[in-house]
Amino acid sequence: MDAHAVEILELSRVMSEVGDLCRSTAGADLLRSQPIAVDEAGVDALLRPSVQLRALIAEQSVDVGLDLPEVSDTLPITEKAGTALEPEAAARVGRFLRTSQSLARRTRELPSDDAGLLQELLVPVGEFPDEVAHIFRIVTDGGELRESDIPELAAIRRRIRRLQATVESAAGRYLSDPAFREVVNGDRATERDGRTVLPVHAKHRARVPGIVHEVSGSGATVFVEPQEIVDGNNLIVEEQFAYQREVLRIMRRLTGMLHARQDELVATVAAVAHFDTIVARAEYARRRDCSPAERRGNTIALHAARHPLLGKDAVPIELVLSAGGGVEGPGGGRALIVTGPNTGGKTAALKTLGLLALMNQLGMEVPASPGSTLPVFDQILADIGDEQSLQQSLSTFSGHVRRQAAIAEAAGPRALVLLDELGAGTDPEEGSALAMALLDHLLASGARVVATTHHGALKNYGYLHDAVENAAVEFDLETLSPTYHILLGVPGESHALAIARRHGMPAALMDVAEGYLQGGRSDAGALMRTLTERETELHERVRAHERAAEELAQRMQDTAEQDARLNRRERELRDEGLKDLRQLLRDSRREVEGAVRAVREAGKALEPAAQGAAREVVARLEAEVAQVEQVVGDKAGRSAPRADLAVGSRVLVRATGVEGTVLRAGRRGTWTVAAGNVRGTFTAAELEVLPDESATASGRRPARAELELSADSGRAVLELNVRGMRLAEALSAVEKQLDRAVIAGLQQFSILHGKGEGVLRNGIQRYLADSESVGRVYSPPPQAGGEGKTVVEMR
Repeated sequence: MDAHAVEILELSRVMSEVGDLCRSTAGADLLRSQPIAVDEAGVDALLRPSVQLRALIAEQSVDVGLDLPEVSDTLPITEKAGTALEPEAAARVGRFLRTSQSLARRTRELPSDDAGLLQELLVPVGEFPDEVAHIFRIVTDGGELRESDIPELAAIRRRIRRLQATVESAAGRYLSDPAFREVVNGDRATERDGRTVLPVHAKHRARVPGIVHEVSGSGATVFVEPQEIVDGNNLIVEEQFAYQREVLRIMRRLTGMLHARQDELVATVAAVAHFDTIVARAEYARRRDCSPAERRGNTIALHAARHPLLGKDAVPIELVLSAGGGVEGPGGGRALIVTGPNTGGKTAALKTLGLLALMNQLGMEVPASPGSTLPVFDQILADIGDEQSLQQSLSTFSGHVRRQAAIAEAAGPRALVLLDELGAGTDPEEGSALAMALLDHLLASGARVVATTHHGALKNYGYLHDAVENAAVEFDLETLSPTYHILLGVPGESHALAIARRHGMPAALMDVAEGYLQGGRSDAGALMRTLTERETELHERVRAHERAAEELAQRMQDTAEQDARLNRRERELRDEGLKDLRQLLRDSRREVEGAVRAVREAGKALEPAAQGAAREVVARLEAEVAQVEQVVGDKAGRSAPRADLAVGSRVLVRATGVEGTVLRAGRRGTWTVAAGNVRGTFTAAELEVLPDESATASGRRPARAELELSADSGRAVLELNVRGMRLAEALSAVEKQLDRAVIAGLQQFSILHGKGEGVLRNGIQRYLADSESVGRVYSPPPQAGGEGKTVVEMR
C-alpha cells in the first residue's frame, strides 16, 4: 500500500484510537504494526470475527473486560532454562494465563453459529491450571510474596524478627542510659546499609566503641554500630541472604514450570493478543456506530459516510462510483469529478473515501450506513493538499506533478486514485489539458478515480465521457455558505465573486470583476446553474414525497390500531352477551327442573301438557341463543356469501383504498385478492366490487409491492428486511410480523436476512420452527434469493 497516501489520509490517528481500546500492550502493538490487507480473504479474516464479536457483545454473550497485563518482557526469561522471574512478573503471567483460559472456555461454550470464528482464533490458547495455581500459591495478584503460606520463608522471617528485637533491645539500652544521654544525638536508633546504628555526637565518639558507618554533612554526628550489636546485625544479614536464596529457589522452580511449556505459552500470548485486536475493532465500531462494508464487485457506494476523525462535526456524505457503470443513475462511472466552492467539503469527501477504504482493508467496520459497499484495492493513491517541498526547491505545481507522475506509474485496475484540486497551480488552459490527459491515462489503466477541481474544462470533460460522472458540493446562495452535501450528476460553480463580495472586497472592484466575467462567460455556466437548480429541486421533491409517505404510513398505522381496538371491543361485547344468554339458559333449565322436582316431591303427577310446555320453553331459549351466536359470528367475519363477488372480480380494499383482483374463495367466507405482486386475504365486508371500467375512470393505479414491504406501518408485510440487524433485533421484528400476519390473514411472506455467516438465517429459522402459527419454512431457489431469504407459510 502506498505509504504517502496512508500518511496523508491520517490512518495512523485512527489506528492509535483503536489501539487505545486494546486490553493488552501486546494487542496494541500488534494492531498498530498490522499490514493493510490487499486481498479479500485477508480482509474477511479480520472483519468477520470483529462483526461476530460485536454482535455477541451487544447481546451480552461475551464479557470483554479482560485483565491482560503486559507479559512480553517475561517471555525471554521463561525461554531460558535456570532463570527466575521476579514475583511481580510472575503475578502478571498468572493473571494473563488465568484470563486467557477463562476467555477460551467461555467462548467454547457459545453456539458455534454465533461464535465459530472466535472459537477458531482461540484454539491455540493452552490450559495452564497447575501453573496458575502454583503461581498464586506463591504470590498475590499484585505480585507480593505470600510469605505466611510458604513455611521456609515464614521460618526465616521469624528468626529475623527475633534477631532484630535483640539488636533493638541492645541499642535501646544506650538510649535509655542516663550516662549516655549527652553522648547520643537523638532518642532513637537508625539504620545504615541495613544495619542498626546510633547517632553519636562527634566529640563523644570515643565513648561508644564500634564501627563508624557514616558522618553527617556538618560533621557533628557520627553513626556508630556499637560493638555490642555487631554480631546481632551480622546474623540478621545472614538470615536476609538466606531469605533471598530461598525466594530465588522458589521462583526458579516456578519459572522452570513455565519454561517446560514455553511454546504453548508463546502461542497463547500470540492468540490472545490477536483476539485483543478483534475486541478493539469491535469496540471502536460500537462506539462510532459503524457498519461492515459490503462487497458487490467493483462498486463504491458510501451512504451517510462520516470522517472518523471529525467526531460530531462530521457531515455525512453520499458517494457512488461503479467500475462497470453497474449503478443506475448518477454515479455509474469509474471516475467522479467533484466541483464547487472552497470550504464546501470536496477535500473532506476525498479524505473520507480514502480513509474508509483503508479502514475496511484493516478489517474494520466503517462509519457509514448499512448497505455501503467498498471493493478491496491493491493500491490507494492520493495527491491531496500542498505538495510543495522547500528543501528541494519545488513549487506547489511541481510538487503536484511529481506526485501525479508517481500515481500514473502505479495505477492499475485495482487502484483507487484521489486527486485534489486537479489542474491547479499553473495556467488554467495548460493545467486543464494536463489534467484531462492524466484522467485519460487513469481510466485506461482501469483505476477508479475521484478528483476535485475548479476548472470548467474538466466539468465539460465529465459530460463527454461515459465512464466519468460530475458531482457538486451544494452551496446556499442566500447565506453564501456551503451545506457540505454532494449532488451527483451535476457540476458545481466556485461562486468566487459572491464569496469575495461577502467578505469585504470593495464594491467598485467587484463590479469591474463581474463585468469581465459577463464578457467572457459562455452559456455553459448558465447551463450548469440550471442543472444544479433542477437537481436541488428534484431532491426537495424526493424529500417531500418521503415525508408524505411517512405521514401516510402513520395514518395507516393509526387506522389499523383503531380497527383493532374496535374489533377487540366488539368481541368483548359479543362474548359478554353470549355469556349472559348462556347463563339465562342454565338458569331457566334449573328453574324448570326445580319446578318438576317440587311437584314430584309433593306427590303430584305433572300433567303431560305441562311437561311439554316446559320443554318448549327450554327449546325456545336454546334456539334464541343459537340464533344470536350465528348473528354475532357473522359480524365477526363469517359473512353470508356475496352474490356480486366471484373469481376475477375487480375489487377495492376498503381499509387501504388499494384495487385488486379476486383470485379464489377461501375458508369461512374469505377471499384471496391480488394487487400487483401483493396478495392478501379479506372478508366480503372488507371488499367493494368495482365496475369493469372503474380502474381507469377513477384514475387509480394498481398497488405496487414496495408499498407493502415496509414494517414501519404497523401492518404485516410481504417481505421483512432484517439485514444489518443484530439477532435479538431481528427476532423481535419477526415476532411482530407473525402477529400482524395472523391478524391480517396473510398466508405467506418472506424474510430477507442476507447470507453472511448464517447467524441471522439459522436463528430466525430456529425461532420459526417453534412457532405454532407457522406451517412451513424454506429457502427459495438461488434466483429468488437462495440462502439469503427465508419463505414462511402460515398455518
